[in-house]
Amino acid sequence: MSVHPSTNEALAKMLRFIDNYQQQHPKRSSIQVARSLRAYTRPVYADRFWELVAGNNPDFIAGELDNSTVVMSEQLIDFAHFMASLSDQSWGGNVASTVSDGLLWLASKAVSGRGFDSREYTAAIGDTAQPIEVYLDKHGGQTYQPDVLADLLHRFASDQDYASDLLAYRVGRLLADSPRMPLAEAIQTADRLPYADAVAAYLTDAFGAQLAEQQIENIDGVKTRIYERIRAYLLIKRDALRASLLNRTYWRQVRPALMRQATDHFVAYLTRALAA
Repeated sequence: MSVHPSTNEALAKMLRFIDNYQQQHPKRSSIQVARSLRAYTRPVYADRFWELVAGNNPDFIAGELDNSTVVMSEQLIDFAHFMASLSDQSWGGNVASTVSDGLLWLASKAVSGRGFDSREYTAAIGDTAQPIEVYLDKHGGQTYQPDVLADLLHRFASDQDYASDLLAYRVGRLLADSPRMPLAEAIQTADRLPYADAVAAYLTDAFGAQLAEQQIENIDGVKTRIYERIRAYLLIKRDALRASLLNRTYWRQVRPALMRQATDHFVAYLTRALAA
């Protein structure tokens, strides 16, 4: 594998590791390789929730892919975060993951009225919803403190986190279109493409965005779709998995305001990145 000249050395090191790993596992598809490589990111990406999401999630082995300052498509990304996000960009991948995705879709349909698979619970939506979880754990659901949530959003849903997620989405789509493409090659291809194109593809595919002159024409509709996914994430991860699904008090009080603020935070990033 030849590394593209524009690729920085930190990324080139990650690509060499990925390429060598895939050559050692020639029978695995690239998305299966991506899921296996989660074991080389961080222990936090191998917890029980990731097991539910990814299906047969590998145990942490070593942090070979834990480099937090890699440049890709002229964006500073967290590579371990990117790999974890990438591993969830495709339905199924093995029997356990296919069953897990199907159960999550049914659970989402039952509790939120809309069926979303694991791709809707992780990556950028998960990063946007996590600060709400932290807020509720620390401050409860009785008072709305927008400044507190704003600080949490900047810490846990940063521009670097979002760039990692959206570039993972781009690589995932490349692999969906070309399943035989080696994983390192797909990452290199995404690295060469303009980042704004990845943002546009994500907005269009995930949220039905209508774009014109680098602007979102149906921004209210996009916000609604993002809000729905954040709500479903919280219903599944916070309520259903914690057996608190019947506790509706904070649903009616603080939580909707938190979800609207988080939605606005994400949309503000997407708007900036689209126009950059």
